[in-house]
Amino acid sequence: MKLAVYDIEGKKTSVEVDLNKKVFGIEPDYNLIHQAVKVYLANQRQGTAKVKSRSELGFSNKKMFRQKGTGGARRGDRSSPLMVGGGKTFGPEPRDYTMKMNKKQKSLARRSAYSDKALNENLFLIDDFLFDTPKTSKMVNVLSSMGVIGKKILVLVDTYSYMDDDAKYTNSVNIIKSVCNIKNTNVKPADSVSAYEIMNADCLVIQKNALKTIDRVNA
Repeated sequence: MKLAVYDIEGKKTSVEVDLNKKVFGIEPDYNLIHQAVKVYLANQRQGTAKVKSRSELGFSNKKMFRQKGTGGARRGDRSSPLMVGGGKTFGPEPRDYTMKMNKKQKSLARRSAYSDKALNENLFLIDDFLFDTPKTSKMVNVLSSMGVIGKKILVLVDTYSYMDDDAKYTNSVNIIKSVCNIKNTNVKPADSVSAYEIMNADCLVIQKNALKTIDRVNA
């Protein structure tokens, strides 16, 4: 499975790169992708919603009105749920929304998400061009020439190859800073992306060296 590489002008070159079939060429498991998306979204929830019940309010326990003859509903003290500002009945309490998914399932969900993008031709590969300084306009020009501006884009940058090279590390940081201010465009290191983030994007733009990171993480 081959994918053409785009240059710094955003134009397709004659260079083609072989994609790992185990990552980009499997039959997508959409049930597992759905499960991974549910787990991701559930784990983003804080679960801190809270209201006070009548027992938690500091009002007096004195009965405010006589039982009958007022023409209104029977009610007790100031903290009654029938009173404005009283305690809430069956209100939300703090809870943990955390869901779990094992590593093999997460990996298969990611590979299924990558394969879905490849299957629908929503996968683009950009060359490892250098950014001396962060330049948003330069990245906008590249994405415009590729014809993806206006879509929800996820840019994946290299992670592992710069471990022993300060210049490559600086370049990756500059690419991240160049992308993060573009509308509807997100950027992630290739080793920390989730199945939800892949599926939430209309197309993936992957830095050429990031393929090594993707293969290493999802092997």
